[in-house]
Parts: sequence; C-alpha cells; structure tokens
Amino acid sequence: MSAPLHRIKLRDQVSDILRDGIAGARWKGHLPGEAVLCREFQVSRMTLRKALAGLAEEGVIRLGGRGKFHEILITPTSSVLPSGCVVRVLTPFELFTWASTDHLILNGFTERLATCGLQVRIEHRPDVHTLFNAGALESLDSFPDTAAWVLLHPSEQIQRWFAGRGRPTVNVGKPAEGVSLAAVYPDTVASGRHAAGAFFRLGHREMVVLRANLTSAGDHLCSEAFVQEATKLGAKARIVTHNGCPDSVSRCLFDLIASRPRPTAFFAGANEVAISTLCHLQAAGIQVPAQASLISAWDDFQLEMAYPQISRYHIDGFRLGQKVAGLVIDMVQRKHRDREQLALVPEFISTGSIGPLR
Repeated sequence: MSAPLHRIKLRDQVSDILRDGIAGARWKGHLPGEAVLCREFQVSRMTLRKALAGLAEEGVIRLGGRGKFHEILITPTSSVLPSGCVVRVLTPFELFTWASTDHLILNGFTERLATCGLQVRIEHRPDVHTLFNAGALESLDSFPDTAAWVLLHPSEQIQRWFAGRGRPTVNVGKPAEGVSLAAVYPDTVASGRHAAGAFFRLGHREMVVLRANLTSAGDHLCSEAFVQEATKLGAKARIVTHNGCPDSVSRCLFDLIASRPRPTAFFAGANEVAISTLCHLQAAGIQVPAQASLISAWDDFQLEMAYPQISRYHIDGFRLGQKVAGLVIDMVQRKHRDREQLALVPEFISTGSIGPLR
C-alpha cells in the first residue's frame, strides 16, 4: 500500500527557504525587511510572520520590534549543502498542476543528477513570468548553493535574462529567436505543422488553436507554426487565447461552438484543455470525429481515458529529463559552456478524436 501523502504548509516552505538561506550565508547580520521578503516569496505578511515566529522559537533569529530588522543568531554550518550543489528549476506553474510529461521530465532529470551529488529544488515563481521582475531573479540567483538553473516553461524575457547571466542554464524548450541558451526540447514547430497538415488532409478548412496566455515560448512557436502551415495549405486558422482557468477555457469554447462558420478542427495547447474541448463538443451534440476533430499538442495518461481517446503528440519525458541532466552535468562539472541544443521529434498518436469531416 502506498504511503499517505503529506501536504506541506506554505509557512513551513517559507521557513525552509529562510533557514537554508541563513545557513548558506545568503544574508548576514539580519534579514531583509518583511515587505521585501513578502514580494520575493509571493506570500502574505501573516504567512511570513508565522514562518519567522517558528525560526525565532528555533533560535535561528531574534524578532525585531517595530521598524527594526530581524537579527540572525546563527552562523553557516557544515550541514548546509556546499557551494554549487543545487540545481534550481524555475517554473510559473505549481507542481500539482504539472502534466504527467513534466513530472517524467523531473524524474529523469533528478535521478541522473543524484548520481553526481547534485540536488534539485523547484522554484515556483509565477510573478516573474506574468510581470517580468529582474530584481526577483537577481535575488533568487544569489543563493550561494546554486550550481545551475533549468527553465521549465519560461517567458522570452526570462530566457534573455539568463542568457546574459553567465550561470549554467538549460532551457526545457526551444529558446526564443536570438536567445543563446543550452536547451533540450520537443520540436513543437514540427508538431504544429504536422497537426495542420493532418487536419487538412481529412477535409478540415476551419481550424483553431487554443493557447494559454501564460505558456512557454515553445507553445507560442507551435501555435504560430500551425496557423502558418494551415494558411499555406489554403485553410483558415486562428489562435484563441485563454487565461488557463476553467471559466476562461469554457467561455472560449462556448464562443467558438456558437460562431459561424464553426471550427471543425481544434488543436489544444494543453492536455486538460483538450479534455475540456471534447466535453464541450459532445455536450453541444457535435460528433467527434465526424463533425469535429481534436488533437492535443501534449500527451498525458488522462487522454487515454477519454472517449473517444484524444489524438496527441507524445514525447518520452523521462528520456528528455535525462538529456537535460546530461547538459547540466557537462556545464557544472566539466565547465563546458557550449550552448548545445537538442531537439526531440514528438510521436503522433492518432486515435479516435481525429477523422475525415463528413
């Protein structure tokens, strides 16, 4: 029987980050002001103060009074990871929202790094993705135990910031135009072009891509390649964006289904959006695939549970993660600074959600 899952309270996560930072000599003498820490960790002052109170009870800090900084009472210890032992993964998405492919990437990546004594820490920072904040990135990168960075679904601005930083960094995804970063990525441009061609060959001439506002540069390239290829073939295609929440996705789908002419080919940029699209089409009495076809740009085990099964592009996430780790190890241990880029071609899994238009 599996062990029960334990949820980690946000205040405990903040305590761990503060404790590690203090022990690793990130701050000396006193902590920054509470307003600064709240902005950095994206937490409320109440959550921060609970974390600080816990550290005070442990004797790590002495709480300051009104207008005074919190005093650090300990010095760095040998129990802290030595310099350059942590690989930080920057992502705008919380771990529980990750697709299974992303989890497989993390598993493959973590397993290989562990053989070299490198540890992984997830940095969930939506703030620096939605509203670029160079100061927040500076603060994150200042941890003395940081060996390298892995960027998972980064924005173009974040890519450019790390490209000019000099720190070993690997991008999981195709770097934006003109950005020089080491990278391992699924060839999403090939997926986008292939999807447009597959729809066209089956008689579809009204196509749409559903894409989240907050997404990776690779997803942007995929959707743009889809529209370009569809247009080149003689079909009509457009990108419809949503903010990722269920209400926003539903509004987009209601509008699309009610539009005239109605799209008959739907290319979903996320697996959960593909499932929602299938549900909305069926609820509207639209037969899939006789009257509308659907492809997901990404794979997930949930897509196999739908009826009909949703066609999708599959990438071996574990293998991809191992390759990311290989680049990180080369850059950290062997001091290589070659910004190698490896593209993996996704496998198209054609199932019951795509067929000839009748």
